[in-house]
Amino acid sequence: MKNKIKGAYYQWLIFSIILVGVVLINIIGHYTSYRIDMTSDNRYSLANGSVSYLKDIQKLENRISIKIYLEGELPSELRSYRNSLEEKLKDFKRYAGDRIEYTFINPNEGSEEDKQLLFEQIYNKGSGVLPMEIKFSKNAKETKLMLWPGAVLSFTLNGIPQETVVQLLPGTSVDRPFTMYQMPEVVEKGLNDLEYNLISALRRLSTLKKKKIGFLQGHGELNQYETKIARLLIAPYYNIQEVELQNNIHALDDFDGLIIADPKRNFSDKDLYLIDQFVMRGGDLMCFMNTLEINKDTLFRQGFTHSERKNIRLNDLLFDYGFKIKDNLIMDVNSIPKFDRRFKESRVNWYYQLLSTNSKHPTVRNIEPIALEFANQIEPIKDNVISVLTSSKNSNYTGLAPIVELNMASNFDETNPILSSQEKITNDLCFAATSSGKYSSYFNNRIVADFINNPDAKFLKESKIPANIFVVSNGTFLANTYRMSQTRQGPKADFKGFNELKMNADDVALNTKRAIGNQDFFLNIVDFVMGENYMLDIRSRQIDVREIDKTKIQIFANFYKTLNLVLPISIILLLGVFLNFYRRKRYKTN
Repeated sequence: MKNKIKGAYYQWLIFSIILVGVVLINIIGHYTSYRIDMTSDNRYSLANGSVSYLKDIQKLENRISIKIYLEGELPSELRSYRNSLEEKLKDFKRYAGDRIEYTFINPNEGSEEDKQLLFEQIYNKGSGVLPMEIKFSKNAKETKLMLWPGAVLSFTLNGIPQETVVQLLPGTSVDRPFTMYQMPEVVEKGLNDLEYNLISALRRLSTLKKKKIGFLQGHGELNQYETKIARLLIAPYYNIQEVELQNNIHALDDFDGLIIADPKRNFSDKDLYLIDQFVMRGGDLMCFMNTLEINKDTLFRQGFTHSERKNIRLNDLLFDYGFKIKDNLIMDVNSIPKFDRRFKESRVNWYYQLLSTNSKHPTVRNIEPIALEFANQIEPIKDNVISVLTSSKNSNYTGLAPIVELNMASNFDETNPILSSQEKITNDLCFAATSSGKYSSYFNNRIVADFINNPDAKFLKESKIPANIFVVSNGTFLANTYRMSQTRQGPKADFKGFNELKMNADDVALNTKRAIGNQDFFLNIVDFVMGENYMLDIRSRQIDVREIDKTKIQIFANFYKTLNLVLPISIILLLGVFLNFYRRKRYKTN
């Protein structure tokens, strides 16, 4: 009898401990959000860059409010997306603390007046949330569902209310709604872009002081119209301003970074001195430039053109920093097929249109291939200069200032290497490179005479603060076409036309269906050079789409059906037999 009481006591003790443990776990789980991510691509974990940025948000004085207009009766795919979004925001709060608050709102709830008011708030702002319409069948009838898959972020910065919008899922036109068959793909892409879109919005909204980047003018560089797309890409995150040197010793004092895009005229000693001292003070430099000028109009009109060497002397400054830009052109079999009516075949490989995919540098990791036309070879001549973009093994370079001919594309195919007059070139040829650290001044032994006696010059022989330099041997990389027209309001620029930053298959090829990562590459360059490396980590993150193997499903379907039926019953039977045996043995009377 005593043993029975003691046994019962221990059973109740163990049961109580388990019960208390379960209750405590549920309470802790309710107030905390923690998961173990065992996926190979860490799809349920934040990128290191996101974690770093969110921790900085804790320092903000005011809260960031996020209103998400994705609530109510949703299809299963969108319900799953909505739940994933909430889990992502919980992770945000885990690192940002109470500086982030969010609310899910059902835009289809309430009276018609309330709906109309909400419509004006989230859509009629010019750049507001775009609606998504989904067409599906319900009870043998075709039904349409209108959603507003976006978020509005609000924040008060320096006493001024700020607001920005995030389009979480793509909007639709009135006459082209999504079908339910399209939703898995739409949702998958939305999940892939979710973290980057949210962090970008937080960055646009809460950056207390934007770094200042200058677009250099005065040497035939691309003007404000030719670089409009590039400026729009970085304007939400940086202060952008044109700058001319004009022998002004203080011209670059207020700038953190400097972009030189396709200069065509010579740089004076004074200009080079000002740029050099800018770098010596820790200023970051981005150069997009060619050493050869190629007239495309002449090329496509006559079938050939003479390349002209651009003696702009900026090469001398970059050479001193470790970048030797050669007066040649890289040709690569790994190029983009291009359409030209001169050839019998509609698609030919234009070997001057380079397509780089073989780099592990942070600026190009996990983004689409980068395409550059008429790029020069860059030879790193110092140890701190790192190659970023290189050609394939099957590539070559031309001689100095070559003649460019259209019919060269018909002389080669993908199975034949590009040969020089002497030998086959198999080494990777660099056409984008970067360096970081401290530099010695180009003017150590040749001070510009006019500045020697200037008390404001404050000549620095070497860098006091580390600086970043990035060189891409293609001047038109940032260029977009435009056309000026005269309107009643005055001259107006029309930006419809070719744009290398948004280059796609329709622009450069015929039926290639291959996206180009030029836009992401430029954003990564700027963030990398300006020290915003956390954005590279987020932007380059890629979640693999795992497609279901239908063959394996068919093979193993019956097996798993049987297993799901037999296994639970077997476990229950075995557990019953074990408990019966245990009880008989324990309570057996002598």
